[in-house]
Amino acid sequence: MKLNVKVLAVAGVLLAGGFWFYVKPNYLDAKTPPVYTEEQLAAAPRPTVRLEERVLNLKAPPTAPHYVKTIIALEFEDPTHAWLGLKGEALAKKNEEFAKELEPELHRIWDVVTSVIGAKTIDEVSTSEGREALKEELKEALNHVLHDHKVERVYFDTFVTQ
Repeated sequence: MKLNVKVLAVAGVLLAGGFWFYVKPNYLDAKTPPVYTEEQLAAAPRPTVRLEERVLNLKAPPTAPHYVKTIIALEFEDPTHAWLGLKGEALAKKNEEFAKELEPELHRIWDVVTSVIGAKTIDEVSTSEGREALKEELKEALNHVLHDHKVERVYFDTFVTQ
């Protein structure tokens, strides 16, 4: 009988140890996902790609051509909050990685930008209201052609008309 008690005790210890090594890494050490406030989410950086400078034709009669020189930055949605808390070099590196991921889509992006801006007259883009409307139109048109990423905001880092 003493032998059975010892065997049961050893088996119990082994089972408890096995259970501990199984449960601890999976449940006890599991980190709960952080909970963010609306303010933190609103202030968080987003994936951003700065397009190269371009000179584009505006809609105008052939005798009086008009152009726009622009640098556009596109800010994309971050549904996984992967950019939350990033600053400085870490943010720049993450944006560089995102820009490389977006490279195969650049021809579509530039086609949309050229088409939308090229359909505007100088009068339509000379006011701040006109430029804000252009940003919204660009955002909608880009989201129509980009399937894996959604543009949240369009910024004009440079916007010079002639």
